[in-house]
Amino acid sequence: MASAQAFRSPRLALVSIDLEASSDWEDPIADLVSFNYGLKKLEASVRACPELVDVETRVISLGTKEPEAFLAELEAFRPSIVALSLYVWSIGPLQELAARIKAWDPEVRLIVGGPHARASVFSLRPYQGLARSVDAAVAGEGEQVLRDIVRLHQGEAWRELAGLWLPGPLGWRSTGPLPRPELDAYPSPYQLGTAPHGATGYLETFRGCPIHCSFCQWGEQASDRVHSAEYLRSHLIGMRERAVPNVFVLDAAFNLSPRAFRALAEAEREVGVLRHTRVHGHLYPTLLTEEHVELLASFGHAQLSVGVQSLDPKVLARLGRPFDLARFHRVLDALRTRFEITLELMLGLPGDDPASFRETFERTVSLADNVRVFKTLVLPDALLDRADVGMNIDFDPETFLLRSCTGWTADTLRREFEHVARVAEENHNAVVKEAWVGFHTYDARRDPSAFGERAVPDGALDRLRHSLGMRAPGWHLRAIRGGDRGLWFELETPGGEVVLEAVATVVGRPRFVEREGVSYSHRGALDRKYAPGLVNVIDVVHHDAASLVAVRDA
Repeated sequence: MASAQAFRSPRLALVSIDLEASSDWEDPIADLVSFNYGLKKLEASVRACPELVDVETRVISLGTKEPEAFLAELEAFRPSIVALSLYVWSIGPLQELAARIKAWDPEVRLIVGGPHARASVFSLRPYQGLARSVDAAVAGEGEQVLRDIVRLHQGEAWRELAGLWLPGPLGWRSTGPLPRPELDAYPSPYQLGTAPHGATGYLETFRGCPIHCSFCQWGEQASDRVHSAEYLRSHLIGMRERAVPNVFVLDAAFNLSPRAFRALAEAEREVGVLRHTRVHGHLYPTLLTEEHVELLASFGHAQLSVGVQSLDPKVLARLGRPFDLARFHRVLDALRTRFEITLELMLGLPGDDPASFRETFERTVSLADNVRVFKTLVLPDALLDRADVGMNIDFDPETFLLRSCTGWTADTLRREFEHVARVAEENHNAVVKEAWVGFHTYDARRDPSAFGERAVPDGALDRLRHSLGMRAPGWHLRAIRGGDRGLWFELETPGGEVVLEAVATVVGRPRFVEREGVSYSHRGALDRKYAPGLVNVIDVVHHDAASLVAVRDA
């Protein structure tokens, strides 16, 4: 077989395993049509480099962990350089793939990067085999160093580049700290038009995080680099041209970098793409200002996640997380009337304990629209590298799940997770995975103030079901629920389950449709192509909804 090195122009394959290949981490109720944005960003940096115009690139991201599928793609492309992206769900299978690649063509330059490309990970017994297959690891941001590796790969000069870890007989050797690239110097796949059409959009306005929690993989990265308004304007235009149905914000939080937020606000005022789409992102509530709320309220629909982790100030202080609990409650009260709020917790934080976690969990369920509880992971740049000896951490090196630590035994972790799973099953849209649990709390059947179906006029449910069958084929009304916060129509749609909410209109609150003082919003996985059907549903139910909302308000 002829080696790919025989080709005059270098060929770069960027390889990852899609999240959908890991049943433990895929979220079946999220409305994200994801792709590996990090790889597409690296591909864009190579394609935009004038010195590398002759480089052929291919992103190979598959929804399988089977190496044969990747090898078939690689054999067809015959790359001279392969870059593997290592995540918690993919490092094991990609280690096997790396060995298979080297056996297939020993001359292929094999590079690894991503969140799990760290010397502390490579030293763990399950991953020591990477040193026999991998030529180098990039432990950090890869836009510039990947350009340099591709430019120099046919000689040995690339081994002197800063920012690499090189395997050797005495272990992995660092070539020095990775220079931090200027963010605007590297285009996004939306600016080049290489992002997939119709998939979830990704938006990054700054890198790093000013809050260095020991459990978080942001680690100790400074957050002093931001994208300019001009860069973000071009990025947003590209998202509009790629017809993104929704947007996932990659920043540590919307409001942790004032400069980045102002740049985004300026760019969005000119482009206006976010006002027509659903935007998912994280929020740090104790730093919220009216300026933030104004922009968030302008989005088509804002889904805000807040990483609470714990409501015990002592636990958070030990882990380096500043948190003003009183301000958190004030801000959350203001946000809940305007936005859909997801609160996220971590089960098994060192220094926490079952009693403290149970109190946090019960309070969170009463506050949130959605709850996500994640088992604690011992990750690089986080607890794997920064845990105190006194935390007494034991973890599974293959899954990175914490097994025990100060405050938690294996048995108490298991029992508390089982309790969370039981509560999830009692709520709406429960997802129970090995590593996390999620559910919606907005189902009115759990609301003590709900007036339920008996508040609906006799025969109304059957009448509305019949009307829907005539006006919206494929749509079925399962139930009508209500409570202090509004009225819910539980629907089965051609695209899945959807809850249609009807509430009295509040000026400035986002909504899908407003009719005669009643605002309608929807929750669930609704593809844009089904939006006209939902409008037909609103036409059918509006008379009853307006009457019931008025009765409730009275």
